[in-house]
Order: sequence, then structure tokens, then C-alpha cells
Amino acid sequence: MRLKNRVAVITGATRGIGRAAAVKMAQEGASIVATGRDEAAGAETVRLVTQAGGQCVFQRQDVTQDDDWARVMDTAMARLGGVDIVVNNAGMFFVKPLADTTDADWEQSYRVNVEGVWLGVKHGFSAMARTGRGGAIVNVSSLMGLVGYPNAVAYCATKGAITGMTRAAAMEGAEMRPQVRVNTLHPGVIWTEMITGQFGDSKELADSFAADTPLRAVGQPEDMADAIIYLACDESSYVTGASLTVDGGRGAD
Repeated sequence: MRLKNRVAVITGATRGIGRAAAVKMAQEGASIVATGRDEAAGAETVRLVTQAGGQCVFQRQDVTQDDDWARVMDTAMARLGGVDIVVNNAGMFFVKPLADTTDADWEQSYRVNVEGVWLGVKHGFSAMARTGRGGAIVNVSSLMGLVGYPNAVAYCATKGAITGMTRAAAMEGAEMRPQVRVNTLHPGVIWTEMITGQFGDSKELADSFAADTPLRAVGQPEDMADAIIYLACDESSYVTGASLTVDGGRGAD
């Protein structure tokens, strides 16, 4: 029970990494505020967390809206007693050549991937100060925030911005009393709808990704959930401003 008596706000918790994190963090003792835009999928996350023995509240949220963030934090305060952990997981991904990327594509990518995380850190700091217990913020970036990928300039740029933002925020969080740690998770190829929605859902594709990965396996959402738990719990109490790459070795070459 590494997260016993802690309250975690997880964005993008209606599927994939966010949902897996909600379930696994609840199994480690955390109470969960799961957010997203799909209410039916959010209800399923609540069901899965409850089935796993945890407590979960779903809050509909657009991470680019300041007012939505305020409502999420108020919900956590009123219904669960505070905020100890924020997992900024919500994001968007598309593959498109640079020449075909429109201003609207760029703007939407920036607002979700960068502004959404910035608001999460900002409101996380405020809520944790009100709670008075300190805490941990985990910003989910990507391996593509560290390395380039063809036809994904907007995604690489916005995920790279999260890395720099995290380091600066970690320095501010260290000055807070109680302290707030801020770290970045860089997933590699994780078999979620973000991948299958762009490239297709087939065994042949999964095998191709696995063959191109040193550990010869495609990552699963639960692998990322384990890493998030580490960055959120006391086992990483001396870790802040760090970038944890969990990619099966894809970025090692």
C-alpha cells in the first residue's frame, strides 16, 4: 500500500495509461479523481477501480480549460480530502508531414500537450499547498519528447516542452513547504488507442514494434502505471526534475 491515504488526480483516465494508473494506484491505497471527456468511459474506469477495491470519482474535464481544473481540484478537496498526486497524462498524437500540418493542428497539439500540463502543474501546486501535505506531480511526456520521429514534429515539440517545463517546475516545487516533487515519464511504444488509432490494431503491427525494441516486447499500459506509482510514492522521495524513460530500450541506440 505505497500510496495509502493519498489522493491522486489523473487526467486522461478514461482509457489506456490513465485508466491503468487509476486501477493500480487504487490498489496501492490511493483514492482517485479520474478525469476525461468521455463520461461513459469514465464510468467504466470508476467501475474497474471500485472492483479492484478502491475509491474513485469521475470528473468530466477539458485539460485546456482553467475553470475545469479548478472544479477538479475542488472536487478532490470536498469529496476526498485533498490532493497529494497529480498525473498529467492526457495528450494527443497525430502523424502528419510537416508541410501538411496546419495552424489548427499545431494549436490543438500545443493546447492539449503543453498548456494542459502547465495548468495541471499550476493547479496541482495550489491544491497541494492547500492540502498541506506536499506531494508529487508526474507529467507524462513520451520517448518522442527526447528523440525525433518523422512526420510528428508537433508531437515531438510539445512533448519536448513538457520535459523542460518539468525541470523548471521541480525547482519551484523544491522551494515549497511542504515540498512538491515533479518528474517526467517518457513512455516508448505502448499498446493503447493512441497507437492503434494512428497505425492500426493488428498482431503484425505489434510484432513489428516488438522486433524493433531491444526487449522484444511492446509496452503495456500497466508497465507505465508501475512507473507512475514509483514516481508518486515515497520510494522516489529523493527524485525530482528527473526524466524516467520506460521504453523497452528503444531510445538506447
